[in-house]
Amino acid sequence: MFNMRFVSQDWVVSCALILLVSCTTYSSASLGKPENNIKTSVFKSPKIELGPGLVSNKFYFDVDFPRGHIALKSFNAELVDESEKSVPLQETYLHHWLIIKYHQPKNVTHNNQTDIVFVRNSGFCQDGTLIQYFGLGSETRGTATDIPDPFGIEVGNPSEIPYGYDEKWLINVHAIDTRGVEDRLGCIECRCDLYNITKDADGNPLSPDYKGGLDCCPDNTTCRLNKGFKGPKRTLYLKYTVKWFSWDNYVVPLKIYILDVTDVLNVSKGGTPKHNCEKKSIFKTIAIGEKLSSTSKGKIIFERRPTSAEK
Repeated sequence: MFNMRFVSQDWVVSCALILLVSCTTYSSASLGKPENNIKTSVFKSPKIELGPGLVSNKFYFDVDFPRGHIALKSFNAELVDESEKSVPLQETYLHHWLIIKYHQPKNVTHNNQTDIVFVRNSGFCQDGTLIQYFGLGSETRGTATDIPDPFGIEVGNPSEIPYGYDEKWLINVHAIDTRGVEDRLGCIECRCDLYNITKDADGNPLSPDYKGGLDCCPDNTTCRLNKGFKGPKRTLYLKYTVKWFSWDNYVVPLKIYILDVTDVLNVSKGGTPKHNCEKKSIFKTIAIGEKLSSTSKGKIIFERRPTSAEK
């Protein structure tokens, strides 16, 4: 079984912020128009098959993506049916989708997972958490990801791809079919009792305090349906649109930082600082009917690079 923990175990309550940071000091000359016109490529993931109450949380390797040394200008995605119509959230809840870059030896077969080296973003989370380049959920549907000129996210740089390897991309889609379920809100919150889940992916018993989260709505589980409900299976896809152009000297490269409010920096004497982005709870339990209000703070230190005038 191939197990990857790209998202925080408490994605439902974790507040992640994608931050784009320029890694280059640029001059007025770089503000010129890119030499290449922006291209738009539209792709679809492999099919996602769902039935009433069913969960699909799969990883699709070596998906279609613009190739070559390019600058990404935007990446947007939505869940669609076989007619490419957007799927209503009241029918299928898109818990999250992620797109992740990786390197793999040349000449391996399609969808092979041998000798993969994941290429994370520039963020601070460790242990394989929040390494994606782009990724959203239903709550952020319609969020614009357009990057203004002269900036772009650099991918496909030959000098950054190890010799004998190819740069590839994978997509993770976590969708919950809510047609006919007994408790729609409970299903999308991944409440353990509604999925009849008592153990995590490794077979360890869940803590009595763990009432819901990703551990309770894994791939191929079913949320409790209304008695007697029957509905047809359906085939969906993640349709994603990429805007890009070939890399040139006019582009100011950006780096992606994903900041997580649950990130707690642990510094031990003589040890290496460790960012923990999987804190189990940041909210206090409140009684039903009370006003929900919670505040959490985090501190992240960015290295300041000297300007050309300071060097």
